Amino acid sequence: MRKLRHLLIPVIAAAVCAIAAPAHAQVLGRALPSPGVLGGVAVPGIVQSGLFVTAPVTVDGAPVFRIAALASPPPGSLPIDTRVLLVENAISQLLAVDAKGATLYDPQSFKIGIEREASQYALSAYDDKHPTPVDIVTITSVDAQYLRMPEHDVALQWQAALEPALVHALQKRQPAQIRRSARDVTRGAILLAAITAGLFALWALLAARARRLRRKIEEREAQAQSASDDGDAATERRRTLALAVRVAQPESQLRAVGALMSTIVWLGGIVWLVAITWAMLLFPQTTPIGQFVIRAASGILAVWIGAFIVDRVLEVAIARFAILYARRGLSSEERARHLLRAPTISRALGGFKTWLVLFVALLASLGVLNIPVASVVTIGGIAALAVGFAAQSLVRDILNGMLVLFEDQYVVGDYVMIGDYNGVVESLTLRVVQIRDGKGNLITIPHSAVTQVVNASRTWSRVDYRVAIDADADVARGLEVVRGALEAFAEDDAWRDAVHDPYEWVGVESVSRNGIVLRASIRTAPLRQFEVRRAINRRMLDALRAAEIKLGLDTLGVPTPAVYASPDPI
Repeated sequence: MRKLRHLLIPVIAAAVCAIAAPAHAQVLGRALPSPGVLGGVAVPGIVQSGLFVTAPVTVDGAPVFRIAALASPPPGSLPIDTRVLLVENAISQLLAVDAKGATLYDPQSFKIGIEREASQYALSAYDDKHPTPVDIVTITSVDAQYLRMPEHDVALQWQAALEPALVHALQKRQPAQIRRSARDVTRGAILLAAITAGLFALWALLAARARRLRRKIEEREAQAQSASDDGDAATERRRTLALAVRVAQPESQLRAVGALMSTIVWLGGIVWLVAITWAMLLFPQTTPIGQFVIRAASGILAVWIGAFIVDRVLEVAIARFAILYARRGLSSEERARHLLRAPTISRALGGFKTWLVLFVALLASLGVLNIPVASVVTIGGIAALAVGFAAQSLVRDILNGMLVLFEDQYVVGDYVMIGDYNGVVESLTLRVVQIRDGKGNLITIPHSAVTQVVNASRTWSRVDYRVAIDADADVARGLEVVRGALEAFAEDDAWRDAVHDPYEWVGVESVSRNGIVLRASIRTAPLRQFEVRRAINRRMLDALRAAEIKLGLDTLGVPTPAVYASPDPI
């Protein structure tokens, strides 16, 4: 799933860029009119702005200025699409080359002049070899009205923009310049190869680091799996807890390394895109393509590159947060619980973050294409509502799973009782919890089906210990024996870490003709109560025999010693 999320952003970005070409031709402005067509050739970039319709005049694909016409032109006026094509046809003739590959016009002496024709101004081109001016474009009163300046000022503005653009285009078409551009591309290719090799070497180092982390995870899992398992719930819990704790930190590091590897791949793609675009701009034959990439796709690419950067930064931030969160806690038990919760929380936040970034980036891309975002949001909201109704149980599972994690109801390694099932939590996701019962069965329970949870291993546990002695036995002596046995047990080095207090209290629980029930409460480490009970039973029998105190029956007629606590998983 994590790899799928990492692939979604570039795939969607590529798809959006693929549709950018036809969309760009229609939505460069604030409206969506149909492009003009002359002789079956579409003129891109025609948009309506108030009372005017404008279209760009380009040189090698780069817009230089925009000409204007009335949205409702009077009869007999020249259509704007025809006017654009005539202007660009004149520019193409100025940039034509002869049979030897040299341009007809000399870029050193090329000039754009302003000619007065009746009541209108026109731009014309000439050079030392062509002293007779060639008309390019005529400035109309509509152009002046659209730009809100006199026609002569419009002519000066267009002249200042068009002359350097044409001179630069002529210079690029010179054979000597083409040879220099070829040498520049060769040097750039060598530099690009060096940068690519450096990025690949860095990626290979990170990949080796990722392989070492995977091996470490596998080794620790194998070590935990090979540990002895005597069927004891506490041993099983410690084994599961140790496995999860030892694997959690390498998994967080592996996620951070994976994020850096993805960043390097994206950086390499950006470097190649920039290099290829730069190479295209050096040659007149490919300059329009390069200009299109810059003009039409740069906005969309910027959105998705920004989305990727935000996604990677948030990914690293979430991984760092998971590491810091795992180190919190006043005790080793709390730190272990934080460490177990951190990977699941980080995965949940990571998934939510990725889909949120994708959604915002998609809306931003539609905004770049001037597609109404409000309608898309409305349709998306309706679709989300429909999906929500169709997958109510799934939504409830995820929401309840988030509450389980953030409220720390249980984590991997806890011994829980959920409904009719009890066992050690072996796996925990946002949707389900899997527990392994005493018979070895793996039970999967959706979070939405969990109404009540009993956690027998949270922070500490308790042994509710009861032992029945004969009705004729000395009660005071029996209580003394029970206290002594519990204190001796708590002082044993083998059990010192399992018992928090030798006993919280000791007293007489009940009296009957069957026997006298003595009761004690012992606080233990999490989930150690089962093995503590069995060890106490053995010691208590020895102590009572040594004191010559006979056993009795409890009030239910059950032979003792007995303990009434959480169900034993064995």
